[in-house]
Amino acid sequence: MPAVKSNRPIDLPLSQVITINAKSPIAIASIMHRISGIILFLLIPVMLWLLQTSLASPESFATVFDNVLVRFVAWIFVAAISYHFVMGVKHLLADIGMNEELKSGRTAAVVSFVIAAILIVASFIWVMF
Repeated sequence: MPAVKSNRPIDLPLSQVITINAKSPIAIASIMHRISGIILFLLIPVMLWLLQTSLASPESFATVFDNVLVRFVAWIFVAAISYHFVMGVKHLLADIGMNEELKSGRTAAVVSFVIAAILIVASFIWVMF
């Protein structure tokens, strides 16, 4: 065995990967951006069906959106769009060279979390009340 330390990548178990990434707001923002994209992808057919159903008549609109569960699903959709948009802008800014250093990247992630949280709370008030 050589005495020199190898720089080859190693495979980490999933639990260790989660432990390492849970400490970084940059990693959390990136993973949640992907999750919000999956949620949007899965909810688009549901939202299109709800839109089609609600536009049939004024009575069907009232029937669809008087249901609290439907409004909650609509809020999940709007919240996912809000989060995905904010984090998408953060990623686009990183792609053009902004916030590439660790400190500025963390700051950008935290600021993006705050903006997304404000939008998500505002969308909850807008959709549910």
